[in-house]
Amino acid sequence: MRGYGEVLIGLLFAALGVAGIWYFQEKVLIVVLGVIPFIVLLIGAVFLMIGVSDVREKDEDELEMESTMEEGE
Repeated sequence: MRGYGEVLIGLLFAALGVAGIWYFQEKVLIVVLGVIPFIVLLIGAVFLMIGVSDVREKDEDELEMESTMEEGE
């Protein structure tokens, strides 16, 4: 019975959320439109950090390969 109760509570909260979004539709739209640039900025920063990390790792690997080639000669 506990599982069904959680499902019913989840459905109730989902219905209330949809009703709240519909009731405050204009204000929700303003908030969403204001948040989109920040989300894009954060995603761009994450990709930038990943790219910089990959470039650093590639440079370190190339330096290691050069040093092992010099030692082998």
